[in-house]
Amino acid sequence: MTTQPSLRQRGSDWRENIRLRQVRVVVCTTTATFAGYTYRLYQQRLSDALNKGFSVNSSHIGRDFLPLTEVEIFFSDERKQRMTSTYIRKANILFVGEESGGQPTLPDLKDKPRIYPLRTTKPIGAEVYMPVYTLVGKMHGEMWHQLLDALNRDVTFLPLTNVEISPGLATGESRFDFVAVNKDRVVYVGESLETP
Repeated sequence: MTTQPSLRQRGSDWRENIRLRQVRVVVCTTTATFAGYTYRLYQQRLSDALNKGFSVNSSHIGRDFLPLTEVEIFFSDERKQRMTSTYIRKANILFVGEESGGQPTLPDLKDKPRIYPLRTTKPIGAEVYMPVYTLVGKMHGEMWHQLLDALNRDVTFLPLTNVEISPGLATGESRFDFVAVNKDRVVYVGESLETP
């Protein structure tokens, strides 16, 4: 008697798609902190994957739930749990901190004509206050934008760079180069006195 290989063994698991790249992240919710890997397409930024999801193998992934693999969960009562994979409802996410690999590698374009010009953005110092956490960093907007313009984008997750988080996370981190903040979970945002 022979057994049929599982879908994962046959390579039809969406996570094995060659167009995807794993990104190490820390995801904070009000009830737990999750450390693991999420996914994005190779030419997609982490913030775009969080806001729009992505399509692979005829499936739309990450529309309402953020997929994580190799997950370590830190609960507020200091318990820890490991899981092979989990899916976190995006509406419950406070923020996602990127540990590595969130930005796509751009090809060297110095000798090639550009189809569209790159836009210069202006960093705006911001202090983001959420339940339990304060995030201090830089939001980026068009050269003429003020903080309110950067906040009023038609996206759920706002990008914040050079971020200091207090109190520190259960995973031990308190600094990230990039954090995507769920603006629906923000209590208020103040413009930092620090000059960019």
